[in-house]
Amino acid sequence: MNALAPGSVFGISAPAGPVKPEKLERAVAHLHDLGYRTKLSPNVLSQDGFLSAHDDIRSRELLALFADPEVHAVWSARGGVGTSRLLAGLDLGVIASSRKPLIGFSDLTALQWALWAKLRAVSFTGPLAVEFDGSLSPATESCAMRVLAGETFNLLDGFSVNPLEFLRGGATEIIAPALPGNLTMITTLLGTPWLPDLRGAMLFIEDVAEPPYRVDRLLFHLRNAGGLQNLAALVVGDFGWDPSDDKSRAQLRQSVLDATLGTNYPIILNFPYGHGRDRVTLPVGGVLRMRLDATTPELSIAVSPFIAPNFA
Repeated sequence: MNALAPGSVFGISAPAGPVKPEKLERAVAHLHDLGYRTKLSPNVLSQDGFLSAHDDIRSRELLALFADPEVHAVWSARGGVGTSRLLAGLDLGVIASSRKPLIGFSDLTALQWALWAKLRAVSFTGPLAVEFDGSLSPATESCAMRVLAGETFNLLDGFSVNPLEFLRGGATEIIAPALPGNLTMITTLLGTPWLPDLRGAMLFIEDVAEPPYRVDRLLFHLRNAGGLQNLAALVVGDFGWDPSDDKSRAQLRQSVLDATLGTNYPIILNFPYGHGRDRVTLPVGGVLRMRLDATTPELSIAVSPFIAPNFA
Protein backbone atom coordinates (compact mmCIF):
# COMPACT_ATOMS: atom_id res chain seq x y z
CA MET A 1 0.00 0.00 0.00
CA ASN A 2 1.44 3.37 -1.04
CA ALA A 3 1.32 6.44 1.17
CA LEU A 4 -0.52 9.44 -0.23
CA ALA A 5 0.73 12.95 -0.94
CA PRO A 6 -0.38 16.06 -2.82
CA GLY A 7 -0.88 14.99 -6.42
CA SER A 8 -2.47 11.68 -5.40
CA VAL A 9 -5.87 10.92 -6.91
CA PHE A 10 -8.77 10.19 -4.56
CA GLY A 11 -11.54 8.14 -6.13
CA ILE A 12 -14.84 9.16 -4.53
CA SER A 13 -17.78 6.75 -4.52
CA ALA A 14 -21.07 6.55 -2.63
CA PRO A 15 -21.47 2.93 -1.43
CA ALA A 16 -24.12 3.86 1.13
CA GLY A 17 -26.51 6.82 1.35
CA PRO A 18 -27.13 9.69 -1.07
CA VAL A 19 -24.81 12.69 -1.23
CA LYS A 20 -25.72 16.38 -1.14
CA PRO A 21 -24.24 17.91 -4.32
CA GLU A 22 -23.31 21.21 -2.70
CA LYS A 23 -21.39 19.48 0.10
CA LEU A 24 -19.46 17.30 -2.33
CA GLU A 25 -18.69 20.29 -4.55
CA ARG A 26 -17.21 22.23 -1.63
CA ALA A 27 -15.29 19.18 -0.40
CA VAL A 28 -13.77 18.45 -3.81
CA ALA A 29 -12.74 22.10 -4.16
CA HIS A 30 -11.02 21.97 -0.78
CA LEU A 31 -9.20 18.72 -1.59
CA HIS A 32 -7.98 20.36 -4.80
CA ASP A 33 -6.80 23.36 -2.79
CA LEU A 34 -4.76 20.94 -0.65
CA GLY A 35 -3.07 19.68 -3.80
CA TYR A 36 -4.94 16.41 -4.29
CA ARG A 37 -6.87 15.34 -7.36
CA THR A 38 -10.23 13.60 -7.46
CA LYS A 39 -12.14 11.20 -9.68
CA LEU A 40 -15.86 10.76 -9.05
CA SER A 41 -17.95 7.67 -9.69
CA PRO A 42 -20.61 8.30 -12.38
CA ASN A 43 -23.52 7.89 -9.94
CA VAL A 44 -21.95 9.48 -6.87
CA LEU A 45 -24.76 12.08 -6.81
CA SER A 46 -27.61 9.69 -7.61
CA GLN A 47 -30.40 8.84 -5.17
CA ASP A 48 -32.54 5.73 -4.89
CA GLY A 49 -34.66 6.15 -1.77
CA PHE A 50 -32.38 6.07 1.27
CA LEU A 51 -29.54 4.71 -0.89
CA SER A 52 -27.34 6.49 -3.39
CA ALA A 53 -28.15 3.92 -6.09
CA HIS A 54 -29.15 0.29 -6.64
CA ASP A 55 -26.89 -2.26 -4.96
CA ASP A 56 -25.43 -3.45 -8.28
CA ILE A 57 -24.51 0.10 -9.30
CA ARG A 58 -22.89 0.93 -5.98
CA SER A 59 -20.88 -2.30 -6.00
CA ARG A 60 -19.78 -1.90 -9.60
CA GLU A 61 -18.69 1.70 -9.19
CA LEU A 62 -16.83 1.03 -5.96
CA LEU A 63 -14.86 -1.83 -7.52
CA ALA A 64 -14.18 0.23 -10.64
CA LEU A 65 -12.30 2.81 -8.59
CA PHE A 66 -10.15 0.15 -6.98
CA ALA A 67 -9.38 -1.30 -10.42
CA ASP A 68 -8.66 2.12 -11.97
CA PRO A 69 -4.87 2.62 -12.38
CA GLU A 70 -5.28 6.40 -12.15
CA VAL A 71 -6.77 6.22 -8.63
CA HIS A 72 -4.48 5.99 -5.59
CA ALA A 73 -7.08 5.74 -2.81
CA VAL A 74 -10.85 5.32 -2.55
CA TRP A 75 -12.87 7.61 -0.32
CA SER A 76 -16.46 7.02 0.65
CA ALA A 77 -18.45 10.17 -0.07
CA ARG A 78 -20.70 9.64 2.95
CA GLY A 79 -22.12 6.99 5.26
CA GLY A 80 -25.77 6.52 6.09
CA VAL A 81 -27.02 3.04 5.33
CA GLY A 82 -26.56 0.36 2.70
CA THR A 83 -22.95 -0.84 2.82
CA SER A 84 -23.83 -4.14 4.49
CA ARG A 85 -26.22 -4.90 1.59
CA LEU A 86 -23.18 -5.16 -0.69
CA LEU A 87 -21.07 -7.65 1.27
CA ALA A 88 -22.47 -10.94 -0.06
CA GLY A 89 -21.96 -9.99 -3.70
CA LEU A 90 -18.88 -7.78 -3.47
CA ASP A 91 -15.56 -9.15 -4.74
CA LEU A 92 -13.42 -8.23 -1.75
CA GLY A 93 -10.38 -9.61 -3.53
CA VAL A 94 -10.47 -6.77 -6.05
CA ILE A 95 -10.30 -4.26 -3.20
CA ALA A 96 -7.60 -6.06 -1.24
CA SER A 97 -5.37 -6.85 -4.22
CA SER A 98 -5.42 -3.22 -5.36
CA ARG A 99 -3.45 -2.25 -2.24
CA LYS A 100 -5.30 1.07 -2.24
CA PRO A 101 -6.48 2.66 1.00
CA LEU A 102 -10.24 2.69 1.60
CA ILE A 103 -11.27 5.63 3.77
CA GLY A 104 -14.58 6.21 5.54
CA PHE A 105 -16.40 5.36 8.75
CA SER A 106 -19.80 4.76 10.34
CA ASP A 107 -21.78 2.62 7.85
CA LEU A 108 -18.47 1.76 6.12
CA THR A 109 -17.57 -0.27 9.22
CA ALA A 110 -19.29 -3.27 7.60
CA LEU A 111 -16.96 -3.27 4.58
CA GLN A 112 -13.84 -2.32 6.52
CA TRP A 113 -14.28 -5.10 9.06
CA ALA A 114 -15.12 -7.58 6.30
CA LEU A 115 -11.87 -6.74 4.50
CA TRP A 116 -9.90 -7.39 7.66
CA ALA A 117 -11.84 -10.53 8.63
CA LYS A 118 -11.61 -12.21 5.23
CA LEU A 119 -8.37 -10.94 3.70
CA ARG A 120 -6.41 -9.10 6.40
CA ALA A 121 -6.58 -5.96 4.25
CA VAL A 122 -6.05 -2.73 6.19
CA SER A 123 -8.38 0.22 5.59
CA PHE A 124 -8.83 3.52 7.42
CA THR A 125 -11.65 4.77 9.59
CA GLY A 126 -11.53 8.48 8.93
CA PRO A 127 -13.56 11.43 7.67
CA LEU A 128 -16.01 10.98 4.84
CA ALA A 129 -15.20 12.82 1.63
CA VAL A 130 -18.10 15.28 1.92
CA GLU A 131 -16.87 16.37 5.35
CA PHE A 132 -13.99 18.20 3.71
CA ASP A 133 -16.58 20.88 2.95
CA GLY A 134 -15.60 22.61 6.19
CA SER A 135 -17.32 20.24 8.62
CA LEU A 136 -14.07 18.99 10.18
CA SER A 137 -11.91 20.59 12.82
CA PRO A 138 -8.36 21.49 11.71
CA ALA A 139 -7.01 18.73 13.97
CA THR A 140 -9.26 16.11 12.35
CA GLU A 141 -8.28 17.14 8.84
CA SER A 142 -4.59 17.25 9.72
CA CYS A 143 -4.68 13.86 11.44
CA ALA A 144 -6.34 12.22 8.43
CA MET A 145 -3.85 13.58 5.92
CA ARG A 146 -0.82 12.80 8.11
CA VAL A 147 -1.98 9.21 8.67
CA LEU A 148 -2.56 8.72 4.93
CA ALA A 149 0.88 10.20 4.23
CA GLY A 150 2.41 7.46 6.38
CA GLU A 151 3.68 9.77 9.12
CA THR A 152 4.41 8.48 12.62
CA PHE A 153 3.11 10.81 15.33
CA ASN A 154 0.88 10.99 18.39
CA LEU A 155 -2.59 10.71 16.86
CA LEU A 156 -4.01 12.75 19.74
CA ASP A 157 -1.86 15.81 18.96
CA GLY A 158 -3.83 18.98 18.33
CA PHE A 159 -7.18 17.79 19.68
CA SER A 160 -8.61 20.23 22.23
CA VAL A 161 -11.25 17.84 23.50
CA ASN A 162 -12.30 16.66 26.94
CA PRO A 163 -9.56 14.77 28.79
CA LEU A 164 -9.62 11.02 28.36
CA GLU A 165 -11.30 9.19 31.22
CA PHE A 166 -9.58 6.02 32.33
CA LEU A 167 -12.57 4.04 33.49
CA ARG A 168 -10.40 1.07 34.31
CA GLY A 169 -6.62 0.79 34.32
CA GLY A 170 -4.28 -2.02 33.46
CA ALA A 171 -1.17 -2.14 31.34
CA THR A 172 0.68 1.17 30.95
CA GLU A 173 1.44 0.37 27.31
CA ILE A 174 -0.61 -1.64 24.83
CA ILE A 175 0.51 -2.76 21.38
CA ALA A 176 -2.35 -4.44 19.52
CA PRO A 177 -4.29 -4.44 16.25
CA ALA A 178 -6.99 -1.78 16.16
CA LEU A 179 -10.59 -2.58 15.31
CA PRO A 180 -12.47 0.74 15.26
CA GLY A 181 -16.08 0.86 14.22
CA ASN A 182 -19.64 2.01 14.64
CA LEU A 183 -21.28 0.01 17.42
CA THR A 184 -24.54 -0.55 15.56
CA MET A 185 -22.68 -1.82 12.49
CA ILE A 186 -20.44 -4.05 14.61
CA THR A 187 -23.45 -5.80 16.13
CA THR A 188 -24.99 -6.34 12.68
CA LEU A 189 -21.89 -8.36 11.75
CA LEU A 190 -22.34 -10.81 14.63
CA GLY A 191 -23.16 -14.25 13.26
CA THR A 192 -21.85 -13.39 9.78
CA PRO A 193 -18.59 -14.45 8.10
CA TRP A 194 -17.47 -10.80 8.05
CA LEU A 195 -16.86 -10.37 11.77
CA PRO A 196 -13.14 -10.32 12.64
CA ASP A 197 -11.72 -12.18 15.62
CA LEU A 198 -11.80 -9.59 18.41
CA ARG A 199 -9.48 -11.48 20.75
CA GLY A 200 -6.43 -9.39 21.57
CA ALA A 201 -7.73 -6.36 19.66
CA MET A 202 -7.95 -2.72 20.71
CA LEU A 203 -11.67 -2.16 20.13
CA PHE A 204 -12.83 1.40 19.42
CA ILE A 205 -16.58 2.07 19.41
CA GLU A 206 -18.77 5.07 18.53
CA ASP A 207 -22.34 5.73 17.47
CA VAL A 208 -24.77 8.55 16.83
CA ALA A 209 -28.44 9.31 17.54
CA GLU A 210 -28.84 6.24 19.76
CA PRO A 211 -30.37 6.77 23.23
CA PRO A 212 -28.54 5.22 26.20
CA TYR A 213 -30.92 2.27 26.52
CA ARG A 214 -30.20 1.22 22.93
CA VAL A 215 -26.47 1.58 23.45
CA ASP A 216 -26.82 -0.63 26.53
CA ARG A 217 -28.67 -3.22 24.43
CA LEU A 218 -25.96 -3.15 21.76
CA LEU A 219 -23.17 -3.52 24.31
CA PHE A 220 -24.85 -6.49 25.97
CA HIS A 221 -25.57 -8.12 22.62
CA LEU A 222 -21.85 -7.83 21.89
CA ARG A 223 -21.02 -9.19 25.33
CA ASN A 224 -23.44 -12.11 24.99
CA ALA A 225 -21.81 -13.01 21.66
CA GLY A 226 -18.39 -13.11 23.33
CA GLY A 227 -17.13 -9.96 21.67
CA LEU A 228 -16.07 -8.17 24.85
CA GLN A 229 -14.36 -11.03 26.63
CA ASN A 230 -10.72 -11.00 25.52
CA LEU A 231 -9.86 -7.54 24.26
CA ALA A 232 -6.52 -5.78 24.65
CA ALA A 233 -8.45 -2.59 25.46
CA LEU A 234 -11.86 -0.99 24.97
CA VAL A 235 -11.82 2.62 23.78
CA VAL A 236 -15.17 4.42 23.86
CA GLY A 237 -15.62 7.40 21.59
CA ASP A 238 -18.34 9.95 20.91
CA PHE A 239 -22.02 8.93 20.91
CA GLY A 240 -23.36 12.21 19.59
CA TRP A 241 -25.12 13.42 22.71
CA ASP A 242 -25.34 17.07 23.67
CA PRO A 243 -22.26 18.18 25.66
CA SER A 244 -24.55 19.12 28.55
CA ASP A 245 -26.19 15.67 28.66
CA ASP A 246 -24.38 14.36 31.73
CA LYS A 247 -27.15 11.84 32.41
CA SER A 248 -26.61 9.97 29.12
CA ARG A 249 -22.84 9.91 29.60
CA ALA A 250 -23.24 8.58 33.14
CA GLN A 251 -25.51 5.83 31.84
CA LEU A 252 -22.97 4.98 29.13
CA ARG A 253 -20.25 4.72 31.76
CA GLN A 254 -22.34 2.33 33.81
CA SER A 255 -23.38 0.27 30.78
CA VAL A 256 -19.75 -0.15 29.75
CA LEU A 257 -18.78 -1.28 33.25
CA ASP A 258 -21.68 -3.73 33.41
CA ALA A 259 -21.05 -5.16 29.93
CA THR A 260 -17.36 -5.74 30.68
CA LEU A 261 -17.86 -7.28 34.12
CA GLY A 262 -15.43 -10.14 34.65
CA THR A 263 -12.77 -8.76 32.32
CA ASN A 264 -9.64 -6.83 33.30
CA TYR A 265 -8.42 -4.92 30.24
CA PRO A 266 -8.11 -1.11 30.22
CA ILE A 267 -11.20 0.94 29.34
CA ILE A 268 -10.93 4.52 28.10
CA LEU A 269 -13.81 6.98 27.66
CA ASN A 270 -14.09 10.39 25.93
CA PHE A 271 -11.85 9.35 23.07
CA PRO A 272 -12.04 11.67 20.00
CA TYR A 273 -13.67 9.19 17.65
CA GLY A 274 -17.21 9.44 16.35
CA HIS A 275 -19.49 11.75 14.39
CA GLY A 276 -18.25 15.01 15.92
CA ARG A 277 -15.83 17.52 14.41
CA ASP A 278 -12.93 16.09 16.42
CA ARG A 279 -11.91 12.56 15.52
CA VAL A 280 -8.74 10.63 14.89
CA THR A 281 -8.09 8.58 11.76
CA LEU A 282 -7.21 4.96 12.58
CA PRO A 283 -6.10 1.93 10.57
CA VAL A 284 -8.67 -0.87 10.69
CA GLY A 285 -6.51 -3.90 11.44
CA GLY A 286 -3.34 -1.83 11.78
CA VAL A 287 -1.17 -2.21 14.88
CA LEU A 288 -1.35 0.68 17.35
CA ARG A 289 0.75 1.57 20.37
CA MET A 290 -1.11 3.21 23.25
CA ARG A 291 0.68 4.65 26.28
CA LEU A 292 -1.81 5.08 29.09
CA ASP A 293 -0.58 8.16 30.89
CA ALA A 294 -3.45 10.15 32.37
CA THR A 295 -1.62 13.45 31.83
CA THR A 296 -0.04 12.91 28.42
CA PRO A 297 -1.57 9.80 26.79
CA GLU A 298 -0.11 8.80 23.45
CA LEU A 299 -1.52 6.80 20.56
CA SER A 300 0.53 6.03 17.49
CA ILE A 301 0.67 3.57 14.62
CA ALA A 302 3.24 0.97 15.65
CA VAL A 303 3.53 -0.84 12.31
CA SER A 304 2.92 1.27 9.23
CA PRO A 305 0.39 -0.33 6.87
CA PHE A 306 2.22 1.49 4.09
CA ILE A 307 5.37 -0.56 4.77
CA ALA A 308 4.25 -3.91 6.13
CA PRO A 309 2.28 -6.23 3.84
CA ASN A 310 -1.44 -5.84 4.44
CA PHE A 311 -2.11 -9.54 3.98
CA ALA A 312 -1.52 -12.23 6.60
